[in-house]
Formats: sequence, structure tokens, C-alpha cells
Amino acid sequence: MNETQRYIIGEHIEDYEDGLITRRELLRRVTLITGSATAALTALVVLGCNLERPAAVVTPTAPPPVASSSPQVAYAIPPAAATTDGVTVRPDNPRIRIEPADVKGPDGAALISYLARPNGGGNWNGILVIHENRGLTEHIRDVIRRVATAGFVGLGIDLVSRQGGADKLTDAAAYQAALGNRSTADMVMDEQAAIASLLAQTFSNGKIGVVGFCFGGGMTWSVLAAGTSVQAAAPFYGPMPQDSSGLAKTKAAVSAVYAEKDTPITGTKDQMEALLAQAGVPHQLTVYSGVDHAFHNDTGARYDATQAQKAWIATIEWFAKYLA
Repeated sequence: MNETQRYIIGEHIEDYEDGLITRRELLRRVTLITGSATAALTALVVLGCNLERPAAVVTPTAPPPVASSSPQVAYAIPPAAATTDGVTVRPDNPRIRIEPADVKGPDGAALISYLARPNGGGNWNGILVIHENRGLTEHIRDVIRRVATAGFVGLGIDLVSRQGGADKLTDAAAYQAALGNRSTADMVMDEQAAIASLLAQTFSNGKIGVVGFCFGGGMTWSVLAAGTSVQAAAPFYGPMPQDSSGLAKTKAAVSAVYAEKDTPITGTKDQMEALLAQAGVPHQLTVYSGVDHAFHNDTGARYDATQAQKAWIATIEWFAKYLA
């Protein structure tokens, strides 16, 4: 297993242990990644999944928490309740403008991309948004539009563009299997190409921030560890990369988001903080109480409106400060 495959399989195990998917579905997903049922069982054993216990039963869950009172800010924030379509800022919102983005990978491949900027004339700093392990979904496009309402140019690419991206690989497990076939180094180079595209825009102000979620949070750490020149970053519950040594040399100001119940990832917080301290950059690593992995995704079962709003506002404030 490579780094990405190990992480994705770990997420599938977590979904199984939380009762969100059945044993059959777990095996299907992992088999798509490993190539055979035998290899899937081996991978699950290696990663500590106990398949001898009764299979997980998918049961109806209570509605995700609703924010008791949404903070009043000038830009779009995560919604007060979960969504089904992932849309909270419509593409025709008068505050923003959707622009075509011509992003080419280092191999010359056209990368599926989505760019939103504030409406009107002017120049703005950019924020690269790195998707979860499901690709450039409508939820991630919505996050990019939220970025635009906050006065930044938002851009995201699909890291499985060469296979058609999330729009073609609509089975999330098939998408994740394709994602797992890519090396971290190759994906970092695609994200660096996206950053170069952001800087080349005529409305670019020359400074870049990076935010990513789940798998994308891990990719955010990897982009920084690779020495990419950005000014600020905000990984949301991102796994610690296998090679994190480059973080000790990053120049980016980092605000990292962790979830209290997401113990495998939150357990690496102190190691990440030590690396950032060694780099001597401004940093804050915040553990949000009572929530689990992916609590910011308003289309998911673990969405928590109150904590998602707090984390997003803290992130926008961080970018406003360090991209100024």
C-alpha cells in the first residue's frame, strides 16, 4: 500500500466501525483499491480492522446538529443545517464570478478545475482549495465559492482529472481507488501547477493560501513539506505525511484544524506542532471539541454546524491576516 491507499482504507475502516457502511461494502471498497479480495483482507488485517466481530449495521442517525445561532459575518459560512446537494452559495450569486481556469499538469494534461473570484474589478489574493477523497464535488465547488465571498480568488483542481474526475467516476469507491494509484509527489506537482495558474491570473494579488479537507488536509501538509512557496495554510484534520521533515523549513503561517474524536489524526498534532515550531512560523493547532473527522462537510453524516462555522471563520480570519 502506498501512503494514499493506506489513508483511504483507514477511512473506510472508520466508516465501517462507526456503522456507516456494511462489512460487504467495506470489502467492496477495499477490493477496488487492492485489486483482489485476498489482498483486501490482508490490508484490513494489517491496518487492524477486526472483521470477526458482527458486521456493522447501518442504522438511521439523528439529524446533524443545527447551529443555535449563526455568527454574523460578511462572507458565506457553513450552513446552519446539513445540505443534500452541497450548495450554499449559488454560482450566480451576485457577489462572485465564476471564471474558466486553464490548469495544466506537469505532464501537460488538462486538469479539471473550478475558479471563483469576487465580482467586479480589482486584484485579490488566492486560496487553493484541496478536495477530500471524493474529488471536485459540488460541496468543494461550494467551498470555493465561499472563499470568493470572503474576498479571495478560490481555485480547486480534481486530482483524478486524467481519468475524468469526480463527474465521471461517480462511484466514490471507484474514484478513491483511482486516487490511490497516484503518488503523493505527483499530486503535489499538480497542486503546484494550480498555484502557478492562480499567480498567473490577471486579477492575482500575488499571495497564496492553501486549505484542504480530510485527504486534502493531508495534501495541504504535503504541499508545505515539499517547500512550495505559499504564505498561509489551513489543513482540516489532515493526516501526517509519511515524509513530514520539510515542514520544519516551511515559510507558511499555519492554522490547523483537528477534531476531538478523530483520534488517529488528532494524535499527531503534537508532532506537527513541533515541526512548525522548528520552522519558526506563526502557527495555531486547534482541537474542536465533540466532533469527529469531516465535521466541516455539510453533506456528510458527521457534519456539525456550530463547530464547522467556528473553524471556517477562524480560517478566513487567518488568511485575512497572513495574506494581507
